[in-house]
Amino acid sequence: MAESHDLIVLGKIKQQLVTIKDLPSILEIRDKASAIAKYQKARKAGHETSTRAKVIMLLSEARAGQVIREMQAAGTLAKRGQPKKENSQEVSLLSGLGITDSESSRFQKAADVLDAEPEWFDAAGDAAIKDTTDVTQQAVIRESAKLKNEKIGKRKTPTPKGKYDVIVIDPPWPMEKIEREVRPNQSAKIDYPTMTEEELRVLTIPSATDCHLWVWTTHRFLPMALRIVPEWGFKYICTFVWHKPGGFQPIGLPQYNCEMALYCRKGSPKFSSTKKFNVCFEAPRGKHSEKPQAFYDVVKRVTTGKRLDMFNRRVIPGFSAWGNEANDS
Repeated sequence: MAESHDLIVLGKIKQQLVTIKDLPSILEIRDKASAIAKYQKARKAGHETSTRAKVIMLLSEARAGQVIREMQAAGTLAKRGQPKKENSQEVSLLSGLGITDSESSRFQKAADVLDAEPEWFDAAGDAAIKDTTDVTQQAVIRESAKLKNEKIGKRKTPTPKGKYDVIVIDPPWPMEKIEREVRPNQSAKIDYPTMTEEELRVLTIPSATDCHLWVWTTHRFLPMALRIVPEWGFKYICTFVWHKPGGFQPIGLPQYNCEMALYCRKGSPKFSSTKKFNVCFEAPRGKHSEKPQAFYDVVKRVTTGKRLDMFNRRVIPGFSAWGNEANDS
């Protein structure tokens, strides 16, 4: 009886979140959902209700993030990364509500997900109920990435099975097509799903205990790649550089005629050979974002075991494929 009553309460306060625009009321809903979640969890028989309550807690924080951004746009609050004036209205407002800087940042990241698709929160809750797991902001991000890629991608791709000794990953970095006023239509068409840094951080890498990992990146996303690698449980070792014939040249900067593959490792993997094994190599360009065969030939020559190519653009002999473009022409 208590569980059914709590489900009714949760339904009502969830509807209120859509229209409420003041932070105190939103946080009050979060606290009410939190109390229900704790009570149902303590009952040990209310996993579904507890999970639904946690979903509303996350929705409340996302809604708070939206309101905080609206206040930033109105000039009431400083934007993320900008210093706050001592004794300012912002300091008294957020601290008075018990919102720390880190919480404000987390709320706004949750707001990014809510802006894109509110249903992703419920989808994460459904998955947590089915798997009897917990639902967190990271779980929502994982579910959003999964559903977004299934929706945008050309076909649904199964999750790789088993563990791999050698992994090459070409992450779908969060790049966007840039329209130019001068010489327009020169940007490459982005025709595959992309992922945010938060989505990439929680990506599951199906690695064996000892595993070689190459992470492809461009100059723009190099700092992000170096931040994400430790999140995947790997240690950065060195950088392989693909010297390309020509490349994009930003105004006032040198030509970017190379791409990097960060070599990282987990455990203590060994190379089967290190002869003629250089970190710099030249190879012709292929289709947009396609990586050269010469690179894969070297990786196959110096490694043994099960190999996986994640987010691959085509099928590579000697590698299992995980990506939604492997068979594209």
